[in-house]
Amino acid sequence: MKKLIGWMLALLVFFIPLQASAVELTIEDTKINADLKKNGDVHVTEVHTYTFEGDFNGITRTLLPKEGTSITNVQAEENGQELRIEQEDHTYKVFRDGDNETITIDLSYTIQDGVEVFTDVAQFYYAFFDKSNESDYEQMSITVTPPEKAEVSTAYGEDAAFQTETIQDDGDVLFDMGYVSSGTNGNIRVAYPADLFPEAEASDTAMLSSIQNQKEELDEKAAARQEAVTNWKSAAPFLLTLTAAAAILLLGTALVNRSAVRQEAQRQNVGNGFFPTEEMSLPALIYFTNHGQLTHSAVTASLLHMIEKGSIRQHSEQEFELVSRETDEAHEQQLITWLFDDIAEGNLLHVDDLEAYAEEEKNQERYRLAFQKWKEIGRWEYQSLKLRKENTWQRGTALGMIFVSLALTFIFGYYTLLLSMSVMIGFSLFFIIYAIVYRPLTSRGCRVREQTEPYKTGRLQTEGEDEGSVPALLYQIGFGKQKWQTEDPSFSTNQAALFLILAATLDSGFDRADTHTAVSAASTSGTSGGGAGVGGGGGGSGGF
Repeated sequence: MKKLIGWMLALLVFFIPLQASAVELTIEDTKINADLKKNGDVHVTEVHTYTFEGDFNGITRTLLPKEGTSITNVQAEENGQELRIEQEDHTYKVFRDGDNETITIDLSYTIQDGVEVFTDVAQFYYAFFDKSNESDYEQMSITVTPPEKAEVSTAYGEDAAFQTETIQDDGDVLFDMGYVSSGTNGNIRVAYPADLFPEAEASDTAMLSSIQNQKEELDEKAAARQEAVTNWKSAAPFLLTLTAAAAILLLGTALVNRSAVRQEAQRQNVGNGFFPTEEMSLPALIYFTNHGQLTHSAVTASLLHMIEKGSIRQHSEQEFELVSRETDEAHEQQLITWLFDDIAEGNLLHVDDLEAYAEEEKNQERYRLAFQKWKEIGRWEYQSLKLRKENTWQRGTALGMIFVSLALTFIFGYYTLLLSMSVMIGFSLFFIIYAIVYRPLTSRGCRVREQTEPYKTGRLQTEGEDEGSVPALLYQIGFGKQKWQTEDPSFSTNQAALFLILAATLDSGFDRADTHTAVSAASTSGTSGGGAGVGGGGGGSGGF
């Protein structure tokens, strides 16, 4: 259960988005007025109110012009005082420094050829911000003003601006959007009679019916979406209940099966001694009980085991002689090849040979591969013993529920059913963790796990144990523990002390060799893009 909670916390941290900003700011209010001129140009005034926390140098405004238009004559002022502007590509920096202030900046510019004129109507179809915008607008409004009082042929907004338009009596169109989140599009479209723009270059095609048809399509899509929202909102409680039932079923059966396996393991353990000396080799045992990890301490323990069996003779704390190559253990054969054939090049291995071998660059890859092969042998043996049930109906069900819950998460998010989406995200994480973690032990695996669990502490009383003390000590050494306490008279304190001294010496030699073979790599990458508004236009706001 602790492992399950740990996995869940790790995945939650992974999925929580991290954001870093050099300047803490809030855009309290943004008012934009687009004054359409008879020659087709658009004079824009923007009033931005910012609240800064901490030091700041000014604001930024990105203006990505629509295809066929251009931005000119950008100016900024505060309370009638002109502010300095610097342009970098399509981003304008307005310099106005301060500390913990709320400021209001007036920005003005001209969109040349911003109005498109046709035979029947003229339209202003534009994006003052798009999904590249990285700041939220707490309150956003856009007003479009015709050259003179006129009747509006049609007006509508898209995305964040959808159904926010209000047509005034004088022909002005107000798009009162309210809160607009970052990363959002919001095109606006207003059409007037073409004769309001006599000085603009006109196309010889009609456009009004096309604009109206597109508005009808948006309205139909909105109606269909609203119907879908209603249907999914009604279905959400039922779907969440079914998903919860699946999660409870998986968790319940896992607990029941675990209890049954533990009972069977305890039954099998009667009379089998305290330490699983005959179950598997030392590397496989450490791999199994150490979450699939084999370190140099495990190599040290295996080497000491060969000394204890007589295959290797110890001449001193630093020097070891290979006495016999006869072994039925694949991991011992690999150890002989690695340490005595590759590194020592003979039957006599000195601890300093490890570092001397690894210091040479030509040997480093060979060293790593030999160590990896030794670990793979331990893993292969562990897998062959079938100590865990890898393929169970519970894991299969969890994998299937991952796809179901993620699909429902996406659907709930798409239809802005945020509470249902949040709950389904939690279920998705549960099923992901379950599918990763749930590999139940067999009764044999459970028995071995319980027999070795006390030895992981590094201090153990072994009263009455006849044959388990030496393997238990070697297991503790391979597990990275260096403390031993025993009341077994068959295992002398001097023998334990000797093994611990040798373990420390060998571990030190392997660690020094490892420093020469360790490698690391890192890489970074980045991307950039253009506007996502109508005709490639758009932009956003920020600070610096």
